[in-house]
Amino acid sequence: MTEKKKLKDKKVDKAGDMSFPASDAPGHSSATGTEPPARPVDRKAPIITNEDIEKAQRGEGHKRRDRK
Repeated sequence: MTEKKKLKDKKVDKAGDMSFPASDAPGHSSATGTEPPARPVDRKAPIITNEDIEKAQRGEGHKRRDRK
């Protein structure tokens, strides 16, 4: 392979890498699905306080099931 051909192949490979994956939608676009969402779109994540974290670390706040 000549140096000119190697350089051209390298440029083509780099251009392909920069466009990969071309099938992914841009991250800034809106949802494109046609089905309604499985949960309400206005649903917010729960607010977790330091106290909640400390309780979880101690094992409090969880319902324990008796194992059979």
